[in-house]
Amino acid sequence: MSGMRGGFRRFTGFSGYSWLAVGAAAALVAVCGPSAGVAHGGAAHGGVGDPVGRMGVAPATGVALVGTDTVGGFGGFGVGGAPAASDPGAVAPASEADLAYHGHISLWDGRVGVWVEPSNHGPAAVPDATVRLRFSAPLSGAEQLPPGCLRGSPETVLCSTGAMRAAGAGRAFALDLRVAGSPAEVVVNINTSWSGGAGDRNPDNNTHRVLAPATGDKYAY
Repeated sequence: MSGMRGGFRRFTGFSGYSWLAVGAAAALVAVCGPSAGVAHGGAAHGGVGDPVGRMGVAPATGVALVGTDTVGGFGGFGVGGAPAASDPGAVAPASEADLAYHGHISLWDGRVGVWVEPSNHGPAAVPDATVRLRFSAPLSGAEQLPPGCLRGSPETVLCSTGAMRAAGAGRAFALDLRVAGSPAEVVVNINTSWSGGAGDRNPDNNTHRVLAPATGDKYAY
């Protein structure tokens, strides 16, 4: 029986040390705030999604794709919730821009003409962006494309906008292409292939689907 009492006293003493450790941890939280755990190995996450593809991590400059262009990210926070600016592992959120494409399309005698005027409503400038134009009929491939454009596939052309400041315009371009056969109409899908590393929460003004009958008339978008 005395052995059991001794064992109980030893267990009580061990528990006392345990409560002392818990009390010290509580004091640390009381002084440093709940974010102290973040500064000692935790992770703070934040980000803003948007309707096009919503990643939690800001895209690296030069590889951002439309459909995955988001504004958001995550970063470390120091004691008290202050941004850990000196933390080499912190990732800055992506800048945000609002790209827009407008123009007109016409089809006549198996030829399709496309006029594109890119612009950027900001708030951030973009160093460059890439417009993707996908046609419902294969292109002949014989025509010379304007500077800054290249063929992505038999039905696709990719064109650079050049640098665009906030509330500024990009480089307008015109395409004069021949499609296979003499279709009665052609559908052209226009969107952003690359946004220059910026997020874009408003894809409506840079995503268009235009039906152009073979009348020679200009159909605006």
